[in-house]
Amino acid sequence: MNEQQSSPKFPHDDEIMKYDYQSHRYVLTSSGVLSQLGEDLDVILNSTGDANPGTLADRVLRRVSQTVYMYLYRDTPNEQWLEYILATYPPLREWVQDMLQAQLLYMLANGDIGLYSGVNVAKGQAMDVEALRGRARIAPEVEDIAMRIIPQLGYCLKYVGFLPSVPCGLYRRGY
Repeated sequence: MNEQQSSPKFPHDDEIMKYDYQSHRYVLTSSGVLSQLGEDLDVILNSTGDANPGTLADRVLRRVSQTVYMYLYRDTPNEQWLEYILATYPPLREWVQDMLQAQLLYMLANGDIGLYSGVNVAKGQAMDVEALRGRARIAPEVEDIAMRIIPQLGYCLKYVGFLPSVPCGLYRRGY
């Protein structure tokens, strides 16, 4: 195989997802959402009153990414290892894309449940925030994908047991 045909280095960007090297997460692109899901975020999102409507779609996509990655990291004893394999293990890139797309569609349909306060000022009522948000914060498809066994590794993304350490000198190097 010549260098022109070799597999891309991971993480890598394409028209569907970009890797954010500051937050160490993949983020969907607006053009990828349009081509893959048929959703035009510039049309769907109500930017009325937004201080910078030109960046609203990108901010929403970053929030989707943050929500999915925080869900994945919530129970792990080794966030560094999980971050490393999500960025560098080729079979997981498609999983991340599927999770981000499912979560975006879920948030477009239901709103960002993670931001709900649970307070109804008009009625003077408050609801337990965990009861309000709870599992409803994450798309069911994200939960299902996170529970799949990762090929050749033998555990899932929500595994809570012992995970290996990131090899010396590789943590956040090139990803």
